[in-house]
Amino acid sequence: MRRLLPLLSVVLIALASALPLAAAPLPGWKRFDLPETGSYLWRYLPAGVDLSRPAPAVVFLHGSGNTPDRYRPYVTEAADRAGLVVILPKSATNLGWGVAADYRIVEESLGVVRAELPLDSRRVSIGGHSAGGTWAYLLGYASTGFNAVFSMAAGYYKVGTVADPSYKPPIRMYWGDQDPNYSSSPALKQQWDRLGVAWEEEVLPGAGHNTFPADAMVNGFLFLAGKTRPAGIEGGGCVPGPTVLCVGGGRFRVEVAWKDFQGGVGPGTLVPGASSADSGLFWFFAPDNWELLVKVLDGCALNGHHWVFAAATTTVEYVLTVTDTQTDQAWTWRNPPGRASPAVTDTAALGCTP
Repeated sequence: MRRLLPLLSVVLIALASALPLAAAPLPGWKRFDLPETGSYLWRYLPAGVDLSRPAPAVVFLHGSGNTPDRYRPYVTEAADRAGLVVILPKSATNLGWGVAADYRIVEESLGVVRAELPLDSRRVSIGGHSAGGTWAYLLGYASTGFNAVFSMAAGYYKVGTVADPSYKPPIRMYWGDQDPNYSSSPALKQQWDRLGVAWEEEVLPGAGHNTFPADAMVNGFLFLAGKTRPAGIEGGGCVPGPTVLCVGGGRFRVEVAWKDFQGGVGPGTLVPGASSADSGLFWFFAPDNWELLVKVLDGCALNGHHWVFAAATTTVEYVLTVTDTQTDQAWTWRNPPGRASPAVTDTAALGCTP
């Protein structure tokens, strides 16, 4: 499961909507099916959240062998205390998180909830328990847009770089001292120090791996609610970075996530000086070993769509995501492991409105 990442467009899918809601959603729990991925999520809306303005939210990931249904009782009080909208998605498999479909599940979950109520794009956080807690920090630092991370009983996996060097989300970690994963604590703290990530931890004496103390959950959610991404880093169009290509006058955000045959993962990195107004080159493993060319073209006058073309010279698994920051719509394409990547010529990738 190493540094599972991506893609994601995660933050842009979570961008707040300023449009008035046709009908105010009811507080409490509500289940949503995810038709694009075949999964589902539970959404919790605390009664005290003011929906006249965008609300803070947390995506909380369940542990391996579990479902989001089990976690509902454990996060309700914490959500009420912190004033956080909670999004509990179901992973693609019962073995935890990290397969390619899980990236899309998180993305689709944020999109579904955002369509129901306005989310504050500067206060969308991520957390989880066990395998979900591990993937929370892997995804939190491999993509952009999360304001903070909360891991519970997580193990150690290497994070080589932070996708957005302009903002490194702080992390809070919880363990019981009888949890075997507690031995990961020193390595994780050393990792965050190396990356310049602010961290704090809570350790409960006598607690094991599957202990969910109410106070620890509340403390974690209050930590998430108290963090805000600085203005100017998110939203309002594409923000370029080492792993983010902005094209179409800043309207479209292009990101790539790869996974090699040994389980190593990482973001595609832009080749310096090899980008234009509509295209760019990415490398995966070394700056002088270029892997993927991506172009986003304006075909609105011809067929009412923006086109996505791509060409790669690789057999590793990768996910290419293009997000329209004006509409929050995302287009994704995945090359499975072991296949020589074919050319991509999608002339109906994204619509032209507004």
